[in-house]
Amino acid sequence: MRTERLVILVTPEEKRALAERAKAFDVSVGELLRRSAREPGSGADEPTLAALAAELRRAVKESRAALRAALTEAESTLSQLSARRKARRVA
Repeated sequence: MRTERLVILVTPEEKRALAERAKAFDVSVGELLRRSAREPGSGADEPTLAALAAELRRAVKESRAALRAALTEAESTLSQLSARRKARRVA
């Protein structure tokens, strides 16, 4: 149970940085600080990992679109080849 209060003074830049980091993890600043206290040093790479995860999601989305386009083109090519084969058989 949380029964202790901690008041700290920070610069506006530090406050902004804490708020941005907390927002990136979808937690409050207080929760961000509590996690940091429980696991010292564990949050150092979290912003980098969050950025990498976002980049990976974007890359996956682009890859899926490229694969769909390639499949469409391959299906079109196969249809054309099939039509040519049928035309040769008839001739």
